Amino acid sequence: MLILISYLLLSLALFLFCFFKRWHLFCWLSYSVFLICFLAIIPLPGEDKVKYTAPTQVVFRFDEHRFIQLTGYGCQGRMYYVDDQKQIYYELARHSAKVLTEPFAHMPEDYIFVPLSDYSAIDVSQDGGRSFRTIHIETYEGMGSYQPTYNTIENIIVMNNQFFLKDKNRSIYRSPKPYGTRSAIISATSEKSFEGSIRYMGLRWTDQPQTMPIMPANYTGWQRWQCDPSLKQSITVYNRYAPLIKLQAQLRHLLGVTDEVKHEKETN
Repeated sequence: MLILISYLLLSLALFLFCFFKRWHLFCWLSYSVFLICFLAIIPLPGEDKVKYTAPTQVVFRFDEHRFIQLTGYGCQGRMYYVDDQKQIYYELARHSAKVLTEPFAHMPEDYIFVPLSDYSAIDVSQDGGRSFRTIHIETYEGMGSYQPTYNTIENIIVMNNQFFLKDKNRSIYRSPKPYGTRSAIISATSEKSFEGSIRYMGLRWTDQPQTMPIMPANYTGWQRWQCDPSLKQSITVYNRYAPLIKLQAQLRHLLGVTDEVKHEKETN
C-alpha cells in the first residue's frame, strides 16, 4: 500500500510540475499515471448482497405434475393451481390465501375442489384447472342453518369427480355426481330439507354415502397440505462494482503491488 501511495504522490507532483512548466505531453502522461494509481488504491464496495423475497412452495400435490403453489410469508399469500404437463397456471387467490390444516386427499381428475381455509367457499374446476368458479357449502337446513368450520371438519376426500367432507356434527357433505353443470355441496340433513326440489332431484343425487370413500391404492398425491411458515427465499444481488474491482486487481498487479485493498460494504 505504501508503494501505491508513493506512486500517487509522485505522479501528482510530476503533474503539477509539468502543468506550471506548460509541458503538455508530460502533463497528460503524469495525469494518466495519477489516475491509474488512484483507481488502484481507492476502496470500492466489494460484497454481494443477499436479500429475501416472498418464498414459493408447493403446499399440496395431486400427482407428479399437478399441484397447488403458494407464494407468501407465513403460509399465507398468493395461491395457484399448476399442471406443468398441460402448461396450466391458474391464479386461485391474489393474496391472503391460507393452507388447509385438515386431512385432504384429492384424486387428479377433471373436477378440482379447492376450499378456502375458513370453508366459506370452494373454488371448483370442471375442466382440469383451466377455469374455476366459486360455490358454497349449503347451510340451509329447514328450521335453521349450519356452517362447517375447520374445528368440526374431520377429513376431505375428492374422488370420481365428487367432493366428500366429513363433519363431526353433520356426518357427510357431498357434491353431486359429475354430470351436468349445476353444482352444490350439501349434507344429508340438507338433502332431506330439499326433497322434492328440482334442483336436488335426479340421478346426480342418488346413493347417499354412509361412510367416507376410501382412496384407491394407486393414489400418489398427498394426504394433507404441507407448508413451512419459516421458509425464506433468498436472492443474491451481485456487486455492481465487480468489473472495476477486477480492473483494480489487474492494475495493482501491473504496478507490482501484492497486498489487497479492503473493500467496503455497500449500504444501500
